[in-house]
Amino acid sequence: MTNTLFNLNNIRIEISFKSFDELRKTLYFYDRNNLNKINIPCKNSLKKDFLLKSIEISKKEFPNIDIIPHFSILHEFKRSCLNTQDSLIKFLQTVKSCGCNQVLLVSGSQKRSTLDSLSALSFLSDNPLLFTQGISFGVAFNPYLPTYLFDEEIIRLEKKLRSGLVSSIWIQFGTDYKLLKSRIEILLNLMSLAMKNNSKISNIILFGSILIPSRQFLARFKYRPWKGVYCSSEFLESVDSANELILKILRTYNEYNICPLIETSISTADHLRKLKGHLNYKYN
Repeated sequence: MTNTLFNLNNIRIEISFKSFDELRKTLYFYDRNNLNKINIPCKNSLKKDFLLKSIEISKKEFPNIDIIPHFSILHEFKRSCLNTQDSLIKFLQTVKSCGCNQVLLVSGSQKRSTLDSLSALSFLSDNPLLFTQGISFGVAFNPYLPTYLFDEEIIRLEKKLRSGLVSSIWIQFGTDYKLLKSRIEILLNLMSLAMKNNSKISNIILFGSILIPSRQFLARFKYRPWKGVYCSSEFLESVDSANELILKILRTYNEYNICPLIETSISTADHLRKLKGHLNYKYN
């Protein structure tokens, strides 16, 4: 039997849109198809007031959909560390008033020297009265980094967990499924130690990014790779070979009870059919 985390009503989907009308249209499609767990990223033009208003619309007009908004230090940076911290507090207060109880906090593809997700968590932990209580945080984790960078990634994650504010870890997409398994074992040991040493941490949920391959996506990625996303030449060779690797990654997620986060646009019946094809695969 396929893991229940892989049911359509349990997976999470990262939404992409450029207008409020497009947002409503996509969320209506999700609502109609029982896709009720959505992430709203913070990137490109989707930031600041447009992001906050999008969250408000989503929660008000589609109350059955569970929203996890993202806050990117890179895209929300406002001239100084202090201004950005103030912006973060405002963001947290606003999303809390909308009914969101979790935020994915990321540094962005280019870390700021004055403020990143680690220092932001430290700031929030040291000043708990500044933001509305009842919000927990997700943090990103990249298991595909070269060894010298991965060692730093582990050190940073350990410090993030010490804040006591982290309730979820979001695994970056990549295609080396063998490396993924070995790095997940390291991650699980780190999580176990953190929960043992910090009474504030009762549980940490793992999410793992998934991309549904298409010829268009593979062509675009070859031309303009995403920073920090490690895709093998085998993955980029063809849709068929990419799908084979996706199934191996999903099998690994299933083995370690990691909930998929679909980062590919799912906005049509054809998109949904392809997604179901991947999720209906028997992983046992």
